[in-house]
Amino acid sequence: MIILSALLLAAAPASKPHAPVRPRPVAAKAVAPSSDWLGGLWIADRDKGEQMEGCAGWDAVFFQADGHYLHNEMSGQWSIDGDRLMVQRLQTLEGGGDEDEKVGDPLTSRVLRLSDDRMRLIDGKGQSTLYLRCPKPETPVAR
Repeated sequence: MIILSALLLAAAPASKPHAPVRPRPVAAKAVAPSSDWLGGLWIADRDKGEQMEGCAGWDAVFFQADGHYLHNEMSGQWSIDGDRLMVQRLQTLEGGGDEDEKVGDPLTSRVLRLSDDRMRLIDGKGQSTLYLRCPKPETPVAR
């Protein structure tokens, strides 16, 4: 009987160890931008020479929770709908702002939420700018 068992075991095919089953990587779901997420102080990620004073300077954009924004020497209102950010300048201090943007003209950009602290804005002309959230959402100091 022992000899028969040994013959049967020898004749049986050797079992191959199974490779561990690895779960397929799942692409992270993009989280849609929201007004709660956008609120705070943001700075464009530019060359160090162009960043001027960073988060403490006029180059930063402050999206306030009440739907107003401050940027450079401009102020206005903002709203977000899906991935579309609409800003409307309400006031410009003398000598401030871009000549292409007039008081009252709404501007719409596409917002890509890259993380909690990074976003990309793509304006109506297709220009893309990366923005980084500033560590402290403080109102820029008026000069």
